Amino acid sequence: MELTDSLKEFGLSEKESKTYLTLLELGESTATDISIKSKLPRTLVYDLLEKLISLGLVSYTVKNNKKYFLASDPKELIRILKEKEEKIQEILPELESIQKIRGSKRPKVEIYEGKEGMKTMMNNILNSKIKEFLAYGSSRSSYEIIPAFMEHWHKKRIKEKVVMKVIYNDTKEAREKVKKFKSSLRLVYYKFMPIQLESPTAILIYSNKVILQSWTKEPFAVMIKNEQTAENQKKYFGELWKIAKK
Repeated sequence: MELTDSLKEFGLSEKESKTYLTLLELGESTATDISIKSKLPRTLVYDLLEKLISLGLVSYTVKNNKKYFLASDPKELIRILKEKEEKIQEILPELESIQKIRGSKRPKVEIYEGKEGMKTMMNNILNSKIKEFLAYGSSRSSYEIIPAFMEHWHKKRIKEKVVMKVIYNDTKEAREKVKKFKSSLRLVYYKFMPIQLESPTAILIYSNKVILQSWTKEPFAVMIKNEQTAENQKKYFGELWKIAKK
């Protein structure tokens, strides 16, 4: 299932993934062989093979008036991804131009849901090329929800020398967190507010953005993009920083 899930993230459907994996395992095979092994209807297998052929993931030969299919080298997946990236890079300036035209001075709100949404939101911080961002409120760790991603994210943050200033609620959990994840807290300056409240929510502030995060089992984040709102939050953070303790 793990391989199927990864191929689904690549862009294949579950049945296309199953067909490709079956053919990898069998080697050169007929549609009937693939159907029996994958337990998919033979008529459906033909359709799936046609799609995989169009993607360059399957080829075929004809022997004695019978088609034999063969899975392409898995490295072809990398080639396809690179081609997709190149195509997006080509049209990226035009897409960004459309985005600017549509933009306005009004506050813009975006919502990110689930683990993948939270990853996107966190990556947006580093992709914005900022040198510092602010955070306050949460004493619950994002490491509980997406641990491997956050470890990689902090390594990238440290490599890019992005500074964090954080104000935690002064709870046992928050104190333990800063000790446990010491290696990830390089270039992080933190203080504690005398608030004994364990909370999964946090506020992030950077550039012209304010993000409300909720690190629950079903995590989500709401981003407000507005210069004035961000500036007000930065001032509020500054006042909290003055009274917070180390």
